[in-house]
Amino acid sequence: AVRAGRHADADRLAARHQDAAVRRHGPASEDALHWAEVRADLAMFAGDPVRSCRAWLGVAGFRLASGHAPDAPAVESAVDRAHHQWGRIEDADRVRELGHQLAELRARVPGRREGALDDVRERLEQLQDG
Repeated sequence: AVRAGRHADADRLAARHQDAAVRRHGPASEDALHWAEVRADLAMFAGDPVRSCRAWLGVAGFRLASGHAPDAPAVESAVDRAHHQWGRIEDADRVRELGHQLAELRARVPGRREGALDDVRERLEQLQDG
């Protein structure tokens, strides 16, 4: 469906799988998180960085809440992907909204890229100054 440009169809299918995984195993289960990650990537392919960023923030939050360490590769990857998608958002209101969530996560999950939290803070400050 994605290759044919039917992004909404692909997301609906992934959402059904995610819902089934949540019902069977819970929202923080690896199966449910896998489908949340698939949906985040589908949003990216559809050119929707807001939805993708939100999904990656959710994945990172669930992983942390379920006991994953902040330096666990799956947590760092989710935060890094959220950060990347956040950087592609053009709407200032969404940048602010998601940027504050991202800054909170970056404070807990700095990742391996030096200055990631500073990058978020600087962009948010630029929006306030502009």
